[in-house]
Amino acid sequence: MKTQTFCIGSIAACAMLLALPAPAANVLHLIGGKNIPFKSIRWDATKGEFLVQPASGGDAVIPVAKKDVARLELDPPAEMTQAQQLLAANRNTEAIPLLQTVVANCRGLNWDNTAREALARIYVKGNEPEKAITMVDELLAAGVGASISSGLRTEYWKALLAIDPKSAKAMKDLGEAIATGPRDIVPVALVMRGNLLRTAGRKENALQDYLRTILFFENAGAVRTEALTQAIALLEEQGDATRANELRQKLSQK
Repeated sequence: MKTQTFCIGSIAACAMLLALPAPAANVLHLIGGKNIPFKSIRWDATKGEFLVQPASGGDAVIPVAKKDVARLELDPPAEMTQAQQLLAANRNTEAIPLLQTVVANCRGLNWDNTAREALARIYVKGNEPEKAITMVDELLAAGVGASISSGLRTEYWKALLAIDPKSAKAMKDLGEAIATGPRDIVPVALVMRGNLLRTAGRKENALQDYLRTILFFENAGAVRTEALTQAIALLEEQGDATRANELRQKLSQK
C-alpha cells in the first residue's frame, strides 16, 4: 500500500492522536515549500490546526494552522489496508467495521474520507440507501464533493429521489454540482435536475436543463440521448412540433 497524498479541504474534528511510524512519506507540506516530516499528527477542530510531532525534535508537539498547509502525505492506517484487501476480494461486509474504525480514528486526516466513500459504495451495492446518503453527506460536509466519482454522486441523487421524488436536498446538491463541477458530472446533474423539475411541473425550467445538455455536452453519450428524448417529449407537450422535429432528427442521426 502506497502513501496517499491529499489536498487539505474542510475537515472534521479529530480527538484521537494517530500514532504512526515515521518514514519520510509522512509529511506535512506547507504553503511556501517547507515540509515537516512527522511521527504523529492529529487535527484539532476547535482551534483549526494540526498538532504535529516532528520526526526530529523529541517529544515536542507543534501546532500548524490549516491555512498554512498545502497538502498532507500520510501512510494508511492498518485497518484501511486490511479493508482494501477485503474489498478487492469482494468481502464487503467484512470490510465495513474496519472502514468504520478508520472514519472514527482518522477524522481530519483524509483517510476518513477515503473510508466514507468506500462505505457509501458498499451501502449502494447492498441496497442501503439511507446509509449511503449519510456517508455522501459527510463527504460533502468535509468539502470534498468534487472528488466524489460521478457514479457515486449519481447513486446519491437516485437514493434521495427514491425517498422523496421532490427532494429539495437533491435539488440543492444538483445545483451545486452543475455550478462547480467537475465537468463529467455536469450533464448528469442537468438531466437529473430536469427530470426533477419536470416532476414538479416546472416544464420550461426542465426544458432549459435538457437543452443545455444537448448544446454543451455533445460527447455525453447516453446522458445526452436521454436529454434529447426528454426535450422532445416536453416540446410535444407544449405543441412546439417544429423544435421537437429538429431534436428528433438529432436523435435519429445519433
